[in-house]
Amino acid sequence: MTEALPFKPVVRSPTDEEQLIKAQWLELWHQDRVQLLLEQPFTASLALHLELVPVIDSRLQTAATDGRKVFFNPQFLQSLSAGARVFVLAHEVWHCVAGHLPRTQGRNPHLWNLATDHEVNNLLLEDGLEMPDSAVYFPDLKGDSAEQVYDWLLNKADKSDRSQQCLDQHQMEISLEGLDDAQDLVVDADFSPGQFDAQISQEWQENLVAATQACRQYGQLSAGIKKWVKGRTQPQVRWQDLLRQFVQRCYGGSRQWSPPARRHLYRGLYLPSTRSQSLRICVALDTSGSTTREMPVFLSELTSLLTSFDRVELTLIQCDSEIQSIQVWREDQVASLDKTEIQGFGGTSLIPPFEEVASDKPDCLVYLTDGYGPAPEAAPDFPVLWVLTADGRQPVSWGQATHLQADEA
Repeated sequence: MTEALPFKPVVRSPTDEEQLIKAQWLELWHQDRVQLLLEQPFTASLALHLELVPVIDSRLQTAATDGRKVFFNPQFLQSLSAGARVFVLAHEVWHCVAGHLPRTQGRNPHLWNLATDHEVNNLLLEDGLEMPDSAVYFPDLKGDSAEQVYDWLLNKADKSDRSQQCLDQHQMEISLEGLDDAQDLVVDADFSPGQFDAQISQEWQENLVAATQACRQYGQLSAGIKKWVKGRTQPQVRWQDLLRQFVQRCYGGSRQWSPPARRHLYRGLYLPSTRSQSLRICVALDTSGSTTREMPVFLSELTSLLTSFDRVELTLIQCDSEIQSIQVWREDQVASLDKTEIQGFGGTSLIPPFEEVASDKPDCLVYLTDGYGPAPEAAPDFPVLWVLTADGRQPVSWGQATHLQADEA
């Protein structure tokens, strides 16, 4: 629906001549996709999941994707070389694979867009594609994740770096207001983007797994893309098992197998107990809203795990962009851990819990998060386990990581 404007520009649909241009460039970009299939079969196999849609619309000057379609302005493609057009198509594909589009989550949208563009463009450069001159790329941050680049842009980059423009368009809910009233406004009915939601994110994860299994040229991928893909497709140990192994390994005391653990006697079970110093564990919960669905199953598993220890000192930290709550639980209290009231739902920073416990180091720290937020650059002096949501990613290179399964939430 066309929005009401304070002025009365001419608002029209694409002309017959413009519709013809759209058809011509659609055919040309289909040919570019065939060329990509010959040169980069892995990326091209993923590109086949996107419908190419040419649009002539005042709200779209370059290209954009909603996870199902790639919308592109023919005039934008006309300004690019054949190699750069292929790069733009691959760029949209990897935005979908990486799940960047719904991940702003309280961040500065412009800086987050720059950060995600850098991450994608770095992968494509490593894969030998021709990057357009207008594309965002910070050579000194080669190989850094979008989260690391965002933190740099937010805190260290100069104005010229922060003022760059993205190669493509990430925000598609653009108002006609503010567009030049001296020109006519074109509204193309074919420009009808949808919402990149959790279902689409899951579909792209499945697409990635299928492409990895089917593409014979997978072994010829650049080291960067191969590492990126492996981290998202290789089977992993069940997160529950890894959590238990991690905590038990960090437990500093010796084990004694008698007498039986008292807390299990009421169930008629005579299980050996672990007797030594207290398990001093810190658990940090990302309460920005990104783990809301996963929180109950995580807390339930954590409760089951901690009640198997005779002596526990649990420091539970709830944090979004800052610490919202700190609670200390003992072994006779952890049975009600899964009834914890969650506080927060603001922005995201993974740094405050590490600062909080730096002076009184725990045996280990377990962090439930989606990983999309700034984290300490250097590893702490104690073991860390990142328990990530199904579509989350490890925010830093240090620490151990595991993913919750999507169907458990």
